[in-house]
Amino acid sequence: MPPTSLDPTLAQLPVHGRTLGYLLREVYGWLQQHVYAAVAAAGHSGIRQMHSPVLRHLPPEGGRVSDLARKTGLAKQSVAYVVEDLVALGYLRTEPDPEDGRARRLRYTARGHKLLEALVSASREAEAALASVVGKDRLNSLRDMLEQALGEAPQLLQGHAAPPMPRTAHPPTAASGAQRARVR
Repeated sequence: MPPTSLDPTLAQLPVHGRTLGYLLREVYGWLQQHVYAAVAAAGHSGIRQMHSPVLRHLPPEGGRVSDLARKTGLAKQSVAYVVEDLVALGYLRTEPDPEDGRARRLRYTARGHKLLEALVSASREAEAALASVVGKDRLNSLRDMLEQALGEAPQLLQGHAAPPMPRTAHPPTAASGAQRARVR
């Protein structure tokens, strides 16, 4: 297989290490680096790749931590940790959930909506940069194939993110548990 200009070390891997999953993950990693560098340059320097699962799965109208945990495949505590950071950075706010008095609803702030706009813009720029490497038609074909796979095999592809992270042997401190309770 020919080397790629995205990662010059890719060509050094043995052929059996270059599975489709590996290649998709490497290209995604390159896109993600490009996006987060552009987002930082646009004034959102506190945003990190760890925020990606929440930002990718929380719809513009908001949602709940438990729904995000289900969609991402992450433990609810992990999602709550990321949400707390996004709240502290001013991108999200929490409010009582009108449908469930025990739960909290997550909403984007005005700053959060600006972040979403910056993420979409940076994603388009990253895709254009990738198109300059592989060609616009080939990138469009790849997109079409992936969209088709997601559309035709939802039971296999949608809602099946990485398995939940294993729980650590260290119980949360009282303070961290209290902080998490505010965003659930």
